[in-house]
Amino acid sequence: MNRRTTPLLLAALLLLAPLSACSPSGSVDRGAPTLDAGPPSAAQDGAVPGEASEAQAGDEGAQRSVIRTGDISIEVSDPEGAADEVTEIAADLGGSVESLTVRGSSGDSPAGAALVVRVPADRLDEAFDALDGVGTVLSQSRSAADVTTEHVDLQARVEALAESVDRLTELMAGAASTGELLEAEAALSQRQQELDGLRAQLESLEGQIDEATVSVDLRTRSALPGGGPENFWEGLVAGVDSLAAAGAGALVALGILLPWLVLAAAVALVALLVVRAVRRRRRRRPGSGQTPAAPPDRPTSSAPPTSPTPPTSPTPPSSAE
Repeated sequence: MNRRTTPLLLAALLLLAPLSACSPSGSVDRGAPTLDAGPPSAAQDGAVPGEASEAQAGDEGAQRSVIRTGDISIEVSDPEGAADEVTEIAADLGGSVESLTVRGSSGDSPAGAALVVRVPADRLDEAFDALDGVGTVLSQSRSAADVTTEHVDLQARVEALAESVDRLTELMAGAASTGELLEAEAALSQRQQELDGLRAQLESLEGQIDEATVSVDLRTRSALPGGGPENFWEGLVAGVDSLAAAGAGALVALGILLPWLVLAAAVALVALLVVRAVRRRRRRRPGSGQTPAAPPDRPTSSAPPTSPTPPTSPTPPSSAE
């Protein structure tokens, strides 16, 4: 290589090196600012939303999201007083009563009360231990549902939408024209509605995770083994009700049988008319084999019957004449 051309080549290489380093691998339009079309998807980062949620749930380890529920049925003598006692137990545990229904005895249904109690999830066992002292426990059950994946997914979606709303707000502040401002405002309104809905779902789910739900059924014991009235007046009312029910049942049965009775009566009437017509034809037909009725007997006299005189034969003429 010529010594004169070597410096020229080195200079050319030094000039081309910065240009090749600054040139982008792909073309990017840096003209007008583009609106955010939605929250950044996990696919843009090279991950699938479901896999990302499961990975985050696995990283949390022991911090699982679990919804705990329970049901308990208690036999008490005073449902209203027992309901007040259950309310006090919930308040002592840091919970509350979500709903309360007190019912009186009517017919075959004894008096009772139904409550839905919310207590901290970590004090669910304490709640059941305290409810054992309210009365005689007839039945109880507890269950737990793992919602960690759903919880993590909702959190990720809320965070993504919140970031999208922030970017749209920045675009509205830097909009160069009225059209860009209106477009950014419409997109921001839609994203804000989605964000509010997801936040409400997340808040409800976290409330169920933080507090366990216990359904309490309070009932009284019936005087009869199979259930029924507890005193004379309730028995009397039950008897009147049963009488009315029997009358109503009889009317229903009559309504069901009435069409069949009408049909049976019509068939019987047609059969009777046919039999009568056949009998009339047999009576009018000659030689039908029916003997006429004998005439009534004439009165007989007491005198003996006279024998009829034999007829006299005529005398032959004499030969002298």
